[in-house]
Amino acid sequence: MAINPMVLLKIRKMWGDFTAAHPKLLPYFKELNSGGYIGEGSVIDITVTDAGGRSLRCNMKVSADDIELIKSVADIGRDA
Repeated sequence: MAINPMVLLKIRKMWGDFTAAHPKLLPYFKELNSGGYIGEGSVIDITVTDAGGRSLRCNMKVSADDIELIKSVADIGRDA
């Protein structure tokens, strides 16, 4: 399956816009990674609250496979 270079350019621009709009997010994830917070057995807990005040929460316990996926995605991001 070939990747369309134009799609990659579009995503790259969108990613740049996203990171400019949310400047604290990437440093947060970098600190999680470099600070050793995410390891096998760690729990990631996410809560989303909409403008009306409704919330939805989920969590996951991190497995070795999850860590491998995170590292692979991070490597792709570094190579881009």
